[in-house]
Amino acid sequence: MTPDGRSVDPSDPARGVRPVVLVIDDDAGLRESFHLILDDDFEVIPIPGHTPGSTAYLWDTGSRRVLFTGDTILLRDGEWRTAVLDSSDRDAYRDSLLLIGELDFDVLVPWIASGPYHALTDRADTRRRIDALVERL
Repeated sequence: MTPDGRSVDPSDPARGVRPVVLVIDDDAGLRESFHLILDDDFEVIPIPGHTPGSTAYLWDTGSRRVLFTGDTILLRDGEWRTAVLDSSDRDAYRDSLLLIGELDFDVLVPWIASGPYHALTDRADTRRRIDALVERL
């Protein structure tokens, strides 16, 4: 049963899956990001740049919103860093970082970390850190 009272067929592979378009308006102009929300608590968000298929996952636990960023953002002694490869697309990376800066999350969990393996954050901290990453990119 969904929160709005609709019954859900558990054998339906598309249950609880809905596409979302996030429109971002920043200094680079209007951009759209297409991602999926699964069962209202888990989002699949394409973040190309580090590699073409880079993907972030945003999980709403009920008490925290946890963003898993793969290798797109890493933690080095608690500081957020990028992992730019020779094959990385810097323009796409920049756009993906700006998208991450617009997401609502309070825990960052990268694939790579030295020191703490996650970072607690808030909206202002995230924007400050993302702006610094974009500047260094």
